[in-house]
Amino acid sequence: MATLPPNPTLTYFIKPTLDTPFHIDLSWWEEHGLDVNVKLISHLCPQHREAYTGQQLPEVIDWIDWETGEVRAVDGLQYVITTHCSKEPGYIRQAPTLVEAVFRAFLSNGNQPLTPRDLSALVGYPPEQILRVLSGRRVRLGLRPVLTPES
Repeated sequence: MATLPPNPTLTYFIKPTLDTPFHIDLSWWEEHGLDVNVKLISHLCPQHREAYTGQQLPEVIDWIDWETGEVRAVDGLQYVITTHCSKEPGYIRQAPTLVEAVFRAFLSNGNQPLTPRDLSALVGYPPEQILRVLSGRRVRLGLRPVLTPES
């Protein structure tokens, strides 16, 4: 029997738990005709926001993982946020809302999947509250459960 890939339209039927991994689903931004880079600019630290005002940023840059030697194409703004801005004191916890704090947590870790339990330690909100916000009917900032073939 053939295994079908996960269908993003079925995320509505997934009942997330405290152990369900989430991420920023970049396809959500495209599906809604939104430019994620506009949002990323608002999450730059003051130093980089000032430095990049009015400048054209490279959309994709080559990034080298020094541990594995792997070269990956990554978004230029995401790279600046991950390697510098997210290292600023209070970057995640000083976000104005829970959703923004969760979004920043994913920006700071390169959009690696995190569960509400993992996010709780980073953003300072209870995991149950994070789960309620992320599993609501409305998708916020593309924050969705990670779809796996088992989903």
